[in-house]
Amino acid sequence: MNFKNLPLEQKIGQMFMFGFEGKKPSAEFLDFAKENNIGFFIVFHKNFSSLRQLISLTNALHSVGNIQPMIFTDQEGGTVCQFDEALSTFVSPMGLAATENPDYAFEAGRGIGEDLKKAGIDGNLAPVVDVNFNHDNPIIGIRAFSDNPEIVVNFAEKFIEGLHFAGIPSVLKHYPGHGRASEDSHISLPKIDIDLDTLKKTDLIPYFKLANKSELIMSSHINSPNIEKKNIPATFSDKFGKILREEIGFKGIYMTDCLEMKAVEKNFTVEEIVLFSIKGGADILVSSGYRRGFEFQKELFHTFVNLVKTGKIKRERVENSFEKIINLKEKYGLLSERKIIKKIPLFRENYFTEKSIAISSVKIVRDNLKKIPVHEAKSIGIIEWEKVPSTIPISKASKKFYLREIARKIFPNIEFKLLSLKRALPPEIPEFLYEYDEIIVAPFSRNRETEIIQGKMINEMLKFRKDIIIVSIGNPYDLRNFPQADEYFCTYGFRQVQIEAFFDILTGKFVKK
Repeated sequence: MNFKNLPLEQKIGQMFMFGFEGKKPSAEFLDFAKENNIGFFIVFHKNFSSLRQLISLTNALHSVGNIQPMIFTDQEGGTVCQFDEALSTFVSPMGLAATENPDYAFEAGRGIGEDLKKAGIDGNLAPVVDVNFNHDNPIIGIRAFSDNPEIVVNFAEKFIEGLHFAGIPSVLKHYPGHGRASEDSHISLPKIDIDLDTLKKTDLIPYFKLANKSELIMSSHINSPNIEKKNIPATFSDKFGKILREEIGFKGIYMTDCLEMKAVEKNFTVEEIVLFSIKGGADILVSSGYRRGFEFQKELFHTFVNLVKTGKIKRERVENSFEKIINLKEKYGLLSERKIIKKIPLFRENYFTEKSIAISSVKIVRDNLKKIPVHEAKSIGIIEWEKVPSTIPISKASKKFYLREIARKIFPNIEFKLLSLKRALPPEIPEFLYEYDEIIVAPFSRNRETEIIQGKMINEMLKFRKDIIIVSIGNPYDLRNFPQADEYFCTYGFRQVQIEAFFDILTGKFVKK
């Protein structure tokens, strides 16, 4: 097919990545995508219910359009994984770095990539190369490899190599860096108080060193008022676009973060969103459908077409992005026959490797009372809290245990408590603390607010019982809230391999050196 002769609308369609609500897109969504040759789709946990359903979905999406679309997802490892335990999760980036072995990052990228490819997913929005300078960051945390730029580079490079080995393109994110933010760009526009010279020597190091190793880079909706005008996110900044292209030398595809996030929605019209995305250098405009839905996506597309036809966006700009997208699809085999998966393959064939890496990642920060090993015959009380992912308010916390399923298989005499994030230590807890041979307390924090709430309750618990075993299954910084604790472990996440690894170490099945 001669792609150069495609209508303008279909070339512009290649410059969009759309998501949708539910387990299958509506007929109207698919008809629109087919008619306008939408170039990319993104799938999330909201679109997943089973492996059979996922493969049916990717088969359907690959059948759309004159040019086969590419399907992407967020499968960063550990916390950010979209398909529960059905596909390889490995451990979070910070957990990988905790192993101090970059080769494990290669194995994680390879294993994740292999399972994505088996499921009909063509690309991964990973790795995160934000440098987590702000430990109170509400959105990055354990999604980052480290607060040290060189560690970020070393582990991200290996993760990229692993993805590429599996035949999956990588995406560096979130340019120019979300690691200093104290706000979540899903909710508001974070302000980063930094000058350009400092930024180049810190946050931008991963881009200077890795940009030529990745086919795509994703922007961030953060504002640096010392560098760019007030309220202009990096996504819309031609200054940051020029740094990326001219100083860093990136030749690949630059994509926006989701344009439905409130950092953008609160401050810009649809026309401004399209114009400024192109001005900022974007080749792909992303709308995941999670807030404003299909009507917004149609408006984005039609606005883009009109802006080109009226000359506000140059046609050469479309042609340039279109060519890069076609080259990417050709490289990964999307221009040949349609990708159709006829039977469900075996997934998680690398589970032993996942588990080995998880064991290496778990940190025994303190074992002052020499609790390890805890014998399986002992009675165990486990305390967790309601769970709040980083972008969800406390009012919407879910009643979910992360330790219960695995702990029940190990300890025959065990009881669980799930505490609310809305109040102080419940009155029945002091008695609960004395009822069992051992008490395991598992805080899960992805933001400073939940960290403080859980920390206050743990301080109260430690007044009643000093030998509590505390295991952080979210951000590892919880210890700063109860520095007197004698028993403290970090898993850097809550995935099955991570919880299994913790209990293997706790019960002495695996001895950490």
